[in-house]
Amino acid sequence: MSSRSLVRSPVSCSAVNECFSYNSRRPRSYYQYSNTMKLQTPQAGQVLLPRKLWKSTRLQTTLLIQRRTVSNCCSDLSTTYTEQLPSYLALNVLQDQSNAKQNNIRKVLVILNPNSGFRSSREVFYKKVQSTLKLSGFAMEVVETAYAGHAKVLASTVDLSTCPDGIICVGGDGVVNEVVNGLLGRDDLREALQLPIGIVPAGSDNSLVWSVLGIRDPVSAATALAKGGFTPIDVFAVKWIQAGVTHFGLTASYCGFVADVLQLSEKFRLQLGPFRYVIAGILKFLSLPQYKFEVDYLPLSPEKNPNLEPQIEKCHDQLSDGIKVKSGTYMDSSTGDNWVTRKGEFLGILVCNHFCRPAQGLFSPLVAPKAQHDDGSLDLILVHGSGRLRLFCFFVAYQFCWHLLLPFVEYVKVKQVKIRPVGSTHSGCGVDGELLQAEGQPEWQCSLLPVQGRLLGRHPRTQK
Repeated sequence: MSSRSLVRSPVSCSAVNECFSYNSRRPRSYYQYSNTMKLQTPQAGQVLLPRKLWKSTRLQTTLLIQRRTVSNCCSDLSTTYTEQLPSYLALNVLQDQSNAKQNNIRKVLVILNPNSGFRSSREVFYKKVQSTLKLSGFAMEVVETAYAGHAKVLASTVDLSTCPDGIICVGGDGVVNEVVNGLLGRDDLREALQLPIGIVPAGSDNSLVWSVLGIRDPVSAATALAKGGFTPIDVFAVKWIQAGVTHFGLTASYCGFVADVLQLSEKFRLQLGPFRYVIAGILKFLSLPQYKFEVDYLPLSPEKNPNLEPQIEKCHDQLSDGIKVKSGTYMDSSTGDNWVTRKGEFLGILVCNHFCRPAQGLFSPLVAPKAQHDDGSLDLILVHGSGRLRLFCFFVAYQFCWHLLLPFVEYVKVKQVKIRPVGSTHSGCGVDGELLQAEGQPEWQCSLLPVQGRLLGRHPRTQK
């Protein structure tokens, strides 16, 4: 032990003077076994000092008193006492601080997808994240998913009283999407909407946590969760109108080339992990089909900006499949609104809820630079035309964030979008990395909900 180490603790000056003042009438053993020092019975974490170290410490303490440092300080040494205190005096103080932290326990459910990324999410959590969360006061129940859709089942059936402080998802955007859909499908939706969601990125695609919270690695995610705080985020719904099936999302929905790549990449999930998107993109680029759509969108005009703040006073059914959402006007078509129609060939159609920064990008560019995760609107990007040359130009420009300057790219903020594939165009629609399959020529409707979700943690720029 070194008496030179600086230890700050809320110990009064009177206690310090009493502990270190020398009295020749007292036996030598008094100073080592005094009741004031609480060292009569050795406890865990306490060390008895050797005689030479004790004499050295007593001499240094006497010099401190002579310099009147202790006598001039106030009762709070944590802010005013800048001299050294012996290490053994701080042992009980540190133990008391540790016990104080344990009283602030945050109970959460951890849903871990062991197949995320290169199947390394289990190792990432237990070796890099779990210890940090435990030291921060998290009481965790860890459940590993066993099949696709298991996270949705867990979120829809879990007793919310066992995890009142949130659900932490370990994996990619897919497991987060399943948890969101599970929570929004509950009967007790009022309580489920108040449950925050934490994210530990360990999957192939971690665009959500990277874009909204500025986190790319699991260690940073654990630190953000430990610091606490919440970040609101809009929730949107993609509805297959003919079948009445609704799927919820937080990041983006897309049709065309990107949806085809998503479908093809599933064949290489186990072999290639995150690189499956690159291989699938090259293969689909070499055999590029034509995509034809009919797109109707409702622009977001400043004078008709809808109020999408969450309202929790009322609750009723507003979707045809019986899923409950909070009160407020669901973003459905209105006879008084001016819809805009686009028909023809589109290489891609993207509807973004935030600016969508994919971690796999060369310079991590933004898909929708004007989008915000809580602005109450969606950002629509239409890539008109067809052909490999135009697609190649788009992706090269995208790497440098120049894609919105291209003459064949249309960018507009919208309230709602309706998409109908034409002819032999692929009818699937991607939502947050999950592909929604439909039969025939479906009509997809993408709308914001009058509710907001909450993510655990804050972006470093917003923290005070």
